Amino acid sequence: MTIAKPKTKKKNNLKRTTIFLTEEHREALRRIAFERRTSMANLIREAALEVIEDDEDIREVLKAREEGGEYISWEDYKRERMEQETGHGLPRKG
Repeated sequence: MTIAKPKTKKKNNLKRTTIFLTEEHREALRRIAFERRTSMANLIREAALEVIEDDEDIREVLKAREEGGEYISWEDYKRERMEQETGHGLPRKG
């Protein structure tokens, strides 16, 4: 007989934030969370992280442009990054 350990909350630096969603968006998010076996909060955190990472990428490109460095369009960057992540295509020459 296996005894299940009680779930313990992770001690991390998460801060409570309130957001407002339409009923349709909330229901869609709830359904996706259920299908992925995760929480709505986790999906929102993942989406927020993507926005933050995209913003950081844009700032890096703008900084390189200001410094006279090489830069590529956002669409080209996204395409090349996807190719690198999936292993398709060759790395860009630089």
